[in-house]
Amino acid sequence: MPNHPGQSRLHRRAWGNVTPEYALIGAIVLGASCVALANIGDTVSILFNNMLGTKPKQTTEVTAPPTGNGQVNPPPQQGAGVRITLSDGTIIHLPEYPQDLTSLISTAGANGATDVLANTIKVLAQQLLDSGAITKAEFNNLIAMSNQGHRIANVQKAIESVAQNSSSPSEFSSSMFEFDGNTYSLDEITALIGFDNDSMDPNAVVDHLTDPTASPEISAFQNLFAKALQTGALDDPVLRDVVQTLSEQILSLSDLTNIAAYNIADYSAPPSSMTQNITSNLTDQKAAGICGAGAGVDSGVQCSAT
Repeated sequence: MPNHPGQSRLHRRAWGNVTPEYALIGAIVLGASCVALANIGDTVSILFNNMLGTKPKQTTEVTAPPTGNGQVNPPPQQGAGVRITLSDGTIIHLPEYPQDLTSLISTAGANGATDVLANTIKVLAQQLLDSGAITKAEFNNLIAMSNQGHRIANVQKAIESVAQNSSSPSEFSSSMFEFDGNTYSLDEITALIGFDNDSMDPNAVVDHLTDPTASPEISAFQNLFAKALQTGALDDPVLRDVVQTLSEQILSLSDLTNIAAYNIADYSAPPSSMTQNITSNLTDQKAAGICGAGAGVDSGVQCSAT
């Protein structure tokens, strides 16, 4: 077992509206001990569904295995894609950019959504290099960002796959997780992809790209984004907005996976609720694609549908 850096939020007091909801459910379940055992499962299921939102339960699918270059192929997207016009008139085509992250997570899991976002950075970097808009060194840095996004997705995949196959919170919490050839406990693997800010409120992290409490895998991505800014690769304001949006969505999904795992382990949410927990905590800003994937102008980014 390697020595893994970082701290986990597991076993910390939750803030926002998470703690009272789970405390209430715990009290109801305890008080219902006199009810026939045949009814307990249905009661708990209804309570959790009410707490985590009204969306029907979705099955989390895992992404395809890594390709020869170590990256993961994202699932195909129907009706997705946007064409971006940069400040100098350069047109960038992003064929896989999701119109709605919530729908993508519901069908492909957070890991699948992160893979799509990371792959979009790769596609963007290649087109910028081909057009002469960036240097080879700047291209390599953007590719490193894409690869780090895929690495984060692989951590999410390890967590989501175990949740999908766990029959209870206790089974999920006691499971071991495989990532990058190593075996991790739940505490250890969640410590790789969250923020150690003593709060489970998804709005507690003001800036995912600079928050100093970032775990190791998020911190590595932050450093690559900061380097892209410093080297001038993102001097074009439209390009900077696009890459920043992609990056914030990758790190937000990373943190929300950490929070969902915490809710299962410490507040006995059903393992099957992980997808709903992640999507219900996405803000409108994080859930929407750039310009709604083709709807006019958004924060100075000129878009057209593909």
